[in-house]
Amino acid sequence: MISEETVTQTWQRVALSTPQEAQRYMHQMSQEQPAVLAYLLTMDGDPFNRNEMGYILFIALVVWQIMKQSDQGLRSVPIEAIEQADEANFSFLEQLLTAGEMDFEAAVVRMIAEYPEPEVLRYIVEALMEEDEEEPFRDEYRGLAFVNLKTVLDAFIASPALTGGETRGGARRHRPSSRSRRDS
Repeated sequence: MISEETVTQTWQRVALSTPQEAQRYMHQMSQEQPAVLAYLLTMDGDPFNRNEMGYILFIALVVWQIMKQSDQGLRSVPIEAIEQADEANFSFLEQLLTAGEMDFEAAVVRMIAEYPEPEVLRYIVEALMEEDEEEPFRDEYRGLAFVNLKTVLDAFIASPALTGGETRGGARRHRPSSRSRRDS
């Protein structure tokens, strides 16, 4: 499990990035997590404005940097993992919307407590709840932003790094013995 200290240090490091470093992060993310970045970019402009989209991308970038430090590592997330997490999160959101406000708050508290990476999820919630006086995040879209960012985090959690000898499909790679390689 990722510690609160790791979360704090990572978001501070990313937040203090120069524009050139931020550009390198985005390029690296496009190389290592193309499906995640594509998922995030499909949200641009509908319903989020430019400021909100920039904030969502920043939070997602921080989450990606945090998850890269997981003991289990991180591999490239397949689009299927994102689609599966997206579907599950929107089903959960529909259930929450039918509940009252007290039930919603209790559900979020319970979700964080039971989540595999509670500190990372807590970071998402706290980052979205932060008030920016200059360019506020519209309240009516915070829930949707949360669902989208939780989808990304869920997909990261479902895509740990490969263990030795596995391929992306989970099958073992065939490694010829050193003798047979010498014979060829």
